[in-house]
Amino acid sequence: MKNNWIILLVLLLLPVGAVYARELSLSEALNLAQEHSFALKRAGSERAAYEENLKATVAERFPTLSLTGLASYKDEVALLDLELSPTQRVQRDIGTNETYQTDLRLTLPLYTGGRIGGGIDMARATTDYYRALEQAGLEELLYITRVQYLTLYYTERMVEVSEATLRRAEIINDDIRNLHSAGVADSVDLLETRSNLTQAQFQLKSAVNARKQEQINLITLLGLEASEEITLSDRPGSPDLTLPVHSGLVSDKPELRAAAAVINVNRSSVRVNRAAWFPTLSLYGGYSWGKPNIDMFNDEFNDYFTAGLNLNWSFNLGRQTRSNVSMSKYQLTAARNERDRIQERLDREARLALESLALASEKYLTARENFQIATDNYRLAQGKHRQGALSANRLLEIETSLSEAESTLATAQVGFYIVQSKYLFAIGSDKITEGF
Repeated sequence: MKNNWIILLVLLLLPVGAVYARELSLSEALNLAQEHSFALKRAGSERAAYEENLKATVAERFPTLSLTGLASYKDEVALLDLELSPTQRVQRDIGTNETYQTDLRLTLPLYTGGRIGGGIDMARATTDYYRALEQAGLEELLYITRVQYLTLYYTERMVEVSEATLRRAEIINDDIRNLHSAGVADSVDLLETRSNLTQAQFQLKSAVNARKQEQINLITLLGLEASEEITLSDRPGSPDLTLPVHSGLVSDKPELRAAAAVINVNRSSVRVNRAAWFPTLSLYGGYSWGKPNIDMFNDEFNDYFTAGLNLNWSFNLGRQTRSNVSMSKYQLTAARNERDRIQERLDREARLALESLALASEKYLTARENFQIATDNYRLAQGKHRQGALSANRLLEIETSLSEAESTLATAQVGFYIVQSKYLFAIGSDKITEGF
């Protein structure tokens, strides 16, 4: 019962964040990052805006209904005065003082030379471009979040390494103090071990501070409360060192889709500019109602229907259309070259990432072997030192080598997963959202 009270008291004295630390998996981190990202929200709004623009452009194929109304008063109207004979004279007002006119017209474009079709294709390509940008932003966000998650895990591993180093430093310090008390070790050994212990304590404080900084970075990225504590539930194990076979980029990689969309935009621009060489033809029908309307002599309301075709054909004598078409063709050529450049850059980055992954694999194997050697060496050195066959200074050197080997192994492990993430991002693989 007494022990239960002690445990309860310890829990009450712990910081609230430490007791209620939030467990965070990689998938949860990726989802939170998507929900919080302002850049992704902006890209979504831009994509939605151009989707509406596409709808508005398609609507140009449909008829247009227009309504105009007029009401006016004139204090004087024209007078028709005809003298038919010396005894016969005709006088009539042309129009009325009060005028009311309402016109309803429906216009349907029949032929525009490709202006409407080209505009629709351009709007569709622009929408595809912003959809690709949104997807590219999402993939970049997933990659950044994954790397930040791994970076926080790395700082946690460094805290663990620093704690192990501190424990060894405390053990060595206790052993040297006991040997000093027995007259076997001198004061120099005691001071060296004390200095080593102080350095180990500072190393742990630095590791804890580094973890706190990376936790702040991840919290900010995910939009969590600044005071919230995080415990990572996904912890990478020993990596699978089987290297993937590079089979090229994913066909629908957003950067390539965006480049293809720019090509389509400029191809449509050529079509739209060419349309200025051709006439436009539209069909219209209308209804007119008012006073005096069609009858200019009788002060009464009347109406009528009308229908017809409207042809419009105009030319710029400065060859403006030709210049606009040439400009669009040059822009189309530039967009194709840019697409090829992006394809080349992405493929180069993917191949470089694969080579970096091969190097990270070798680095991990080397670090793992060195750590095993350093562990065995320290265990043997510790036994020799207790038997008096090894100096304290040499034991401290071996312990330092073990700490460095342990730190290098942690760095190599996390470094492998970060480089692997970079390769998955470079080729556009969906595996970037999977666990370790």
